[in-house]
Amino acid sequence: MPLVSQWETTPDRVLLLVCPCRSGSTILLRAFGHAGVPAYFQPIKNARRWRYEGQEHPWYPPANIEDRAIFMKETFGPFHFEETTYDPLAELLASNLPADRIALVVLLRDPAAVWASWRYYWEGRTSPEVFAQSWAACQRCVGTASTAGVPSYAMFYEDLCQSPQAELAALFAVMGREFPLDALEGWDRKPGFGAEGSGVVLPNEPEAFLTPQAHEPVIRATGISPMKPAGVISVQENETLMNLGVFDRYRALSTSLPGTAKCMKQPVEDLSHD
Repeated sequence: MPLVSQWETTPDRVLLLVCPCRSGSTILLRAFGHAGVPAYFQPIKNARRWRYEGQEHPWYPPANIEDRAIFMKETFGPFHFEETTYDPLAELLASNLPADRIALVVLLRDPAAVWASWRYYWEGRTSPEVFAQSWAACQRCVGTASTAGVPSYAMFYEDLCQSPQAELAALFAVMGREFPLDALEGWDRKPGFGAEGSGVVLPNEPEAFLTPQAHEPVIRATGISPMKPAGVISVQENETLMNLGVFDRYRALSTSLPGTAKCMKQPVEDLSHD
């Protein structure tokens, strides 16, 4: 059974962002939601997790898409290899969503900082090997995009925190629209993360995978800013990640993909509605 059901109405644009979890992707859901673009919290990964639990709950895409564009973030890891072996882009392409409606963005954050966050939240429940495969999963998505003709871009977490307006404007250019400046303002007066009117769509997750404390900073956030450091990794940990090819994969992704600034120079042309 596929992880994604067929679309009743195909949107004009699906912006798919992928990354190892704890890379800073969840805060983007709030920005897109406040900007009026429905923002989906890893619905395909959630279907994969239910399958791991022995149940089939594929993602049913929205039937009525008023905005004609959606944002999806899909992360890899941290608990099981099964969370790194799925390919969300391949799953979308296997549905009836045309390749020319999709754009892929890989969010890149310093691997040492990401691993420190994994260890902080899930020590004893994850491993460097799963972490390494989460980076391999990003490369696999890029390979799928290349084969299918889906445009791919790299966004750096550090750039997002330093210049959120510019980075989000670039992502919106991929969808052929302008980013509303007020989407980054007054979060304390707007609907909370996942609340009605927030634009953020949360799935029904298997209980075994819930990590509510990991989302607390996003829930409390009043805007986009750097995450609090989760510690410093040891020399031994750094060597382990190096031997597993993590830093090589990070460098390969960061050098092979055009940055988000390229989106502004090559905006996607509008498509007529179905």
